[in-house]
Amino acid sequence: MIQFVWPWIFLLLPMPLLFNSAQHTDESLRIPPDLESAFNALKSGSNVSLNAGITLLWLAWCLLLLSLSQPWIPGRSSVQPVSGRALAITVDVSASMEREDFSLDGVEMDRLSVVKEVAHDFVSARAGDRLSLVLYGKEAFIASPLTFDLNALSSILDSAGIGMAGRSTAIGDAIGLAIQTLRDDPAENKAIILLSDGTNNAGSVEPESAAELALSLNIRIHTIALGSEDGDISGYDTAQSADLDEETLQSVSQIAGGQFFRARTLDDLKAVYAAIDTLEKADVDAPPVMLRRDLHLWPLAALLIVLLLMAGAQRISR
Repeated sequence: MIQFVWPWIFLLLPMPLLFNSAQHTDESLRIPPDLESAFNALKSGSNVSLNAGITLLWLAWCLLLLSLSQPWIPGRSSVQPVSGRALAITVDVSASMEREDFSLDGVEMDRLSVVKEVAHDFVSARAGDRLSLVLYGKEAFIASPLTFDLNALSSILDSAGIGMAGRSTAIGDAIGLAIQTLRDDPAENKAIILLSDGTNNAGSVEPESAAELALSLNIRIHTIALGSEDGDISGYDTAQSADLDEETLQSVSQIAGGQFFRARTLDDLKAVYAAIDTLEKADVDAPPVMLRRDLHLWPLAALLIVLLLMAGAQRISR
């Protein structure tokens, strides 16, 4: 059954009659010259052409109103995937993430590039989840609020650069900002996935204090300690993971009811995200969404045809 977004538009249907009546009672009311000449051309023709012209004018007016009313018909119902989860992905973009101690397809890559590669697959598989993205270095900022638009979030993550938030590491501030994106969300299950390759050496919030706040709000925190321990990798004065504060990250996850993960290789990192995926399962039934088929272009196309016919008839009459 055809339905209309703006059915009140049809109240304008008798307007031409009112306009014509007003013109007869008030000679000062003038119609546009082109339209007046068109009416005169119709009046000067035969009764058949006059009736046909008036019919086309009314048909054009009706088609215009029909298109403006936005007609539509119900389409097929579609069940949209949804879950009861809201996740905040929190990624370290400090200076230490530029270390090239990971390998992808035999090519040495910096830590952030590897994280982007793995996180992209993780994000793309989160259909039904609402995700936010927090990036942090010396400062922390919300790169994306909670959204179902996973492609947009992946694009934002892809554009993240090392040092864009400063070259230090403010883990506590990052957790606090991730909590802010989640605390007022109605999702039943909320979690923060925090990835870091350093130690908390900036910011005003202690990571453990932020974890206690997360616990009070029923938000879990899973922490990922990133960094290779491959002794064959050269080019650095210190060990690959010399700055990695595993103890703090373990404490944060323990306080907030999450789990701590250690990622030394690319395969480790992939396994970590797979494990987090199994930990955060909370699928719920979603109401079906009724898709609509918009029909307003059909009367618009018919209106164009009628106008072309009127223009052709006027040219022939001349």
